[in-house]
Amino acid sequence: MRLSLFILDNLDAILAEWEDFAATLAPLEDADRTELRDHATAVLKVIATDLETAQGESESIAKSKGQAPVAAIDTPAEVHAAARMSSGLNSDQVMAEFRALRSSVLRLWTHNVTITTPAQIEDMVRFNEAIDQAQSESMARYTKLLRDAQSLFLAILGHDVRSPLGAVSMGAQVLLQDQTLPAKVLKVGLRIFNSTQRVDEIVRDLLDFSTSHLGDGIPIDPYTVDLEDICLNVVEEARTFHPDRKIEYVSEGKLVGSWDGPRLAQAFANLISNAIQHGKPEGTIHVAINGGEPEVLVEVRNDAEVIPVAKLRTLFDPVKSFAIRPPSERKMSRVQNLGLGLYVVKEIVRAHGGQISVVSNEETGVKFSVVLPRLTPSRRNGHESLLAVKGRRSAS
Repeated sequence: MRLSLFILDNLDAILAEWEDFAATLAPLEDADRTELRDHATAVLKVIATDLETAQGESESIAKSKGQAPVAAIDTPAEVHAAARMSSGLNSDQVMAEFRALRSSVLRLWTHNVTITTPAQIEDMVRFNEAIDQAQSESMARYTKLLRDAQSLFLAILGHDVRSPLGAVSMGAQVLLQDQTLPAKVLKVGLRIFNSTQRVDEIVRDLLDFSTSHLGDGIPIDPYTVDLEDICLNVVEEARTFHPDRKIEYVSEGKLVGSWDGPRLAQAFANLISNAIQHGKPEGTIHVAINGGEPEVLVEVRNDAEVIPVAKLRTLFDPVKSFAIRPPSERKMSRVQNLGLGLYVVKEIVRAHGGQISVVSNEETGVKFSVVLPRLTPSRRNGHESLLAVKGRRSAS
């Protein structure tokens, strides 16, 4: 008997074993039969149909790697992942269900059928490929739902923090405006105000990090701006807050273009702040901006320890960057920068259709390079860049 027919003829026996295993998983110990079986019937029917469908060698290899064509609608495996997440199962438990299903089907089939023909062996191979594909679909959906939930939580947290933070900042400003207070009180008020500004920057990066995962990246509103003014203002601000650090700034070329000015100011500030935090205190931070005809190049370089290649690969992803830290550094993560700034920089540059790269060696130190096209290639937030509009009018 072919495996597809065996699955369809023995659904009840297979599902009974599925139920028995699912009932051993902690969140489902008191679940009823409907919840235990969930979408198992649909998953098995999809697999049976797949076994009866002809496929070439390339399709077989792709499926075994979890790279089957994307379905137009949610597959039973994807729906199953969402249901299991809502029931409280973790990703390991969902994976265990598919492993148990694989074992149950093959064990019941081999107990009832003597495997002798090439077609039956092929069925076994294709069944494993189908299970691999179902696992991949299920885990991809589970991971996406989990990350969306985490991003939503962070977005809500960041939003809720801003109200009390604003009250603290306003109170500090009231203290600073009262010149009748003792100098010691004014000094404390200034520290409070500066701290609220720093926390506000962290919250802003946190909100950008979370919302970029929930939507199509960081939204921008491009219009005609001069990067000379933007970058120089950021540098002067950094010099004011860090008078003990040496920051050199040079610019040349045409620096007027269609960009989101406040967002690029945020990106430049994050790059310079990163250079100040991780660079050698006695070293110089070099900021250079060069306006070519098709694009603008911005570079931020500082003297710092060479960054290992493994860390360079994950430098713009705070989650992966944290994951590869040794345990001793993870313990310090509560008081160190979480690395959201570079992620935000990458997303802002990407939203402008640009590219960012980083090199680190003994000769150069650490250098970040940002390449921005002079015209942002798309509209965001329902707005279109002024230069883009002018260009279209000129063409007409």
